[in-house]
Amino acid sequence: MILPLIHTIIFNMKKGTVHMKNRRLTLKHNKNMSYKKQLMLSYTLILAIILVIGVILYSLSYRQVKNGIYQQNRLSLSASVTQLDNTLELTNASVKQITANSLFNNLINKKNREDSSFYYLGYKTQQSFKSSITPVELLLPINNAFIYIEKSSYAISPIVFSDFDFFIWHNTKYPIDPAQLSKILVDPAYWNKFIPFEQLGVSSKNFLYLYPLTPLSQVANHSSSVICYQFDHDKIMNYFSNINFYNDGYLVAYDKNGNQVFLLSGGGPVIEYDTLKNMTFDHNIAHVSQGKDREEMLITTVTSSYNNWNYYLIQPEEKAYYSITPYQRFFTTVTLAAIILGGILAVIFSSFGNRKVLKLSDELNLKESLASSLNLLVEKQKPVVAESYMRRIMEGSITNNIEMQYIIDELGLERPDTKFHVLYTEVSPSEESDICPKDLELCFENYDMLVREALRRYYPDTGYIYKPSDRAFAILIASEKSMQLEQVLNRDRDIFLAMHRELLEKYGIWIRGGIGGRNGLISYTWKSYQQAKDAKSITTTEKYILSCNDFAKSNDVYYFPESLSIQLSGFISTGNKDQVRELFKLIRKENADMRSLSFTQQKWLLSDIRATVYKKRHTVSEEGLDEEKLRLLDMIDKQFEGEMSLDSLNTIAFELCDICGTDTESNELIIKIQDYIINNYHDSDLCLTKISDEFGISENYFSYLFKKEVSENFSTYLERLRMAKAREIIRETDTSLSTLYQYLGYNNAASFRRAFKKNYGVSPKEMRDNVNA
Repeated sequence: MILPLIHTIIFNMKKGTVHMKNRRLTLKHNKNMSYKKQLMLSYTLILAIILVIGVILYSLSYRQVKNGIYQQNRLSLSASVTQLDNTLELTNASVKQITANSLFNNLINKKNREDSSFYYLGYKTQQSFKSSITPVELLLPINNAFIYIEKSSYAISPIVFSDFDFFIWHNTKYPIDPAQLSKILVDPAYWNKFIPFEQLGVSSKNFLYLYPLTPLSQVANHSSSVICYQFDHDKIMNYFSNINFYNDGYLVAYDKNGNQVFLLSGGGPVIEYDTLKNMTFDHNIAHVSQGKDREEMLITTVTSSYNNWNYYLIQPEEKAYYSITPYQRFFTTVTLAAIILGGILAVIFSSFGNRKVLKLSDELNLKESLASSLNLLVEKQKPVVAESYMRRIMEGSITNNIEMQYIIDELGLERPDTKFHVLYTEVSPSEESDICPKDLELCFENYDMLVREALRRYYPDTGYIYKPSDRAFAILIASEKSMQLEQVLNRDRDIFLAMHRELLEKYGIWIRGGIGGRNGLISYTWKSYQQAKDAKSITTTEKYILSCNDFAKSNDVYYFPESLSIQLSGFISTGNKDQVRELFKLIRKENADMRSLSFTQQKWLLSDIRATVYKKRHTVSEEGLDEEKLRLLDMIDKQFEGEMSLDSLNTIAFELCDICGTDTESNELIIKIQDYIINNYHDSDLCLTKISDEFGISENYFSYLFKKEVSENFSTYLERLRMAKAREIIRETDTSLSTLYQYLGYNNAASFRRAFKKNYGVSPKEMRDNVNA
């Protein structure tokens, strides 16, 4: 079949060559236009079409980028206005609580300051404000808040109740005349708007916001008391941090009557409301020229859904379109380069003719063939690489945690809700098979293919197989954490029995198997592999599948195989304390929990472990070690002179890990990440992805590194931090519980209450009630 196919390909290639030759002859004999001119015309037309398409695409892209800028301005301004609306809505809710306060209503009607009940009533009212004013000051960008009572000329806040003059001179850091301020406070022209301190003759960018406290019995245009909020300019600016004013721009807001109520970053003259109102806005966007230089300004408008204020964002168009300018330059450069390069290529291709094109095509076909062969080779090597990774995992020969995490990612074994264990099998011909010794090697080669295929079919979850010897196979098996161990073992036995019957009946292959224990971490698979290997070693013809729990441990032989000794030495060499700790746990479990060793056997066990650790210590060269490691090495030598125990040998192994292991920056990185979490725990978007992007590491590596250094998952750590802050706020402040979840970074109150009750056993309200009681 191959030879006819080759002949067909050669024939087609020759036919194509003849066709091209005939084409050249036809073109060459065209008397009206030479072949070179035809090529020049063809290339020129192609170049012109490309340029026309480029201009069209540029025009569309230019328009799309401008629309993107408009949309970004609208979305950013709308989000910022919504945030400011929420702030004003919370302050308005606080005002409603104050006006409904019976103590406060009694206080504002008292005019006789000589009456002793006046001061007692003022004290009780001051205490009651801690539940209505204090939370607003904590949660909103407010530096200070107080109420001015006109009848008594007194000022009251959650912490002060005093004469207004005394209050102004001793409780504000700005030199404001009390008489001037009192007139402003009761003037309706200043109510419900942001008043810059500059209007009061104070050199500060902060704002005053005045709310009239008007009970139902009073008229709407007069109030005997006014609450004054001092808004922090920088914190208000943070609401609009996504908006760029470009120095010359500003943000102005007008109420429904055309009065200016808000202004930010206003460096130049502000456009009057009538001018803005009469403009034609297309999708909330307009353009205007202002100033002597007739500078073009871009105007974006948004109307508040809370108080119907009209916000206008005015930006210089030239600076607002900053992202388009490089785009224009790039397009101009590319266009000129395309014209020049296209002309050069047209000349070159026309000069060299079709011969060079055919040569280039042949080279391209050759490279494509080589690339296809290389891809095929890579695909063939993938199973080999995967088996190499499984060998290192099962033998515990991976040098460091970073390499382990890389292999886990490559094999797709990052499964938080999964545990892994190993099935170790050995194959041989059945007793009924009559196979000559010389044919036995060929049978084993066939067994490799048949048994691998059966293992992958019966245990399809991971499909990762390691072949430690000619007749042995080890496969990694996954199971859900929620499954009980006995349930998993019964499942795997049933699957193994079905596979055993199939291989025996179809191919005369007899297999025996051992099942190891389960591990939550893939890095501890070497334990399950060792246990599965041990279980397989004691199988019989009747019991050809055993697990590590199916047989009683021998009491006359201690457990410390040579493979564990090699692994212990390797773990110490790489400074891997986690694996050393796990290995000693396995030794204790096998020899103390599952065996009853005599005193002599225990001594022999300690002697073997001591020999391994002692040998590893004397492979450590003192040359190049710093003073601290030399002192530690001297301490280890003294420990070898004393009485040995598993605990002392474990300690010595840890100390050798500190000497042999390489220093890393993982601990320093986790400290920085912890500081970042503490400063941003109230961000509802705080997650693995955001922190990974912030510090330039992968999510899997960050999750692993955080668990290793902090000893708990990131989500658990974040929830514990937020709950600690919640308990502190509930116990020490009167902050409203209805808004506390937002401050702590939760998207809804239900999830916050559920997490709080899980950590402290009571709901937030119950804890608040207990504190008040």
